[in-house]
Amino acid sequence: MLKIGFIIISMIASLAEGAAIDRFVIWDKNPAPPPLNVRTLSGEAVSLADFSGRIVVLNFWATWCAPCLKEIPSLLALKKQLPKQKFVVLFANYGESKERVENAWTKIGKGAITFIDPETKNTKSWIDIGLPTTVILNQEHQIIYKIVGDIDWSETEVVNTIKNIR
Repeated sequence: MLKIGFIIISMIASLAEGAAIDRFVIWDKNPAPPPLNVRTLSGEAVSLADFSGRIVVLNFWATWCAPCLKEIPSLLALKKQLPKQKFVVLFANYGESKERVENAWTKIGKGAITFIDPETKNTKSWIDIGLPTTVILNQEHQIIYKIVGDIDWSETEVVNTIKNIR
C-alpha cells in the first residue's frame, strides 16, 4: 500500500507546472540531516562523512518509480558539469533488493554511485512525501534544499543554483 501511495504522489509531483527551479524548496527545518549509513552495490559501507567538505546532491529513487528513472539522466548530466573536488551527486535506492537495483543501475547509472537500503532503515527518515526526492546539502552537510518529484537538472538556472551553493 505504501508503494502505491509513493507512485501516486510521484506522478502528481511530476505533473507540476513551472520552471524546475520553482520546485527547489528552501529547507527551513532542522538543517542537520538524518544519519545515512548505507552500502554501495559492491558492499562498501558509506556515510555522509565520506563526502566531507563537498556539496552533496543526494537523490532517492526506486526502479518502480517512472519519474525517478526519467530524472536520473539529467542528474548524471549535472554531475558532469560540477567540479568533483567541490560537489558530489549521489543516488540512494529506496527499499529494493541488491539484485533488482543492480539490474537497473547497470543500464541507467553508468559512472555513478548508488546506495542500497533494502529494508529502508537508513533512507526512510529522508523521505516524507514520495519519490523521487532530492536533498541538497551544503559543505557543512546541512540541508538547504529539498526537491520532491522529477526535474530537469540540466536547466541553466538549476545548474547555476547548484554551482552557487556555499
